[in-house]
Amino acid sequence: MGAEQGGCAGRAAGYTLVELLVVVAIVAALMVMAAPFVTRILQDNRLITQINLLHGTLQFARTEAIKRGTSITVCATSNGAICGGNWQEGWLILADAVILRAMPKLTGNTTLAFTLTAGGASDRIVYNARGFSPDHAGTFRLCDSRGAGSAKGLITATTGRPLPATDLTGNGAVEDDTGNDLTCP
Repeated sequence: MGAEQGGCAGRAAGYTLVELLVVVAIVAALMVMAAPFVTRILQDNRLITQINLLHGTLQFARTEAIKRGTSITVCATSNGAICGGNWQEGWLILADAVILRAMPKLTGNTTLAFTLTAGGASDRIVYNARGFSPDHAGTFRLCDSRGAGSAKGLITATTGRPLPATDLTGNGAVEDDTGNDLTCP
């Protein structure tokens, strides 16, 4: 009576090898089914993080222009030291040729491009002392390998205020500042 406590005599408690292999096979199958979903979530989060970084940069530059009472330039850079290059390689915030902030190259095989609808060069945005960017209205397009359906956009108005691009037509694609769907390279 003392040797048997709630089980069969002579049999060890636990799981058999077959039971363990069945559980491992089920877990592996669930992981295979979940992998594309998790990948999509990671890609979406990367794009959201990167467009928010750009949005914050533009808001900072606009605020600094107003606070300092001088022009502030946000420009694309290929080397982190001078203006010139592609936006996905990084960007600078400059006040009178002094670097206030240098943002690094984007990660995750994303592309960032700025298309002007009014104004000057597409490799920079200049905020005047009142926080306006009268010569740099346009749209930033942030894309990854999934194309325009997953793209994020940031609209810069001549008032200087950066605004997230949204899907106003309900077709699943965000629109630029002219109302056209964003396109990706």
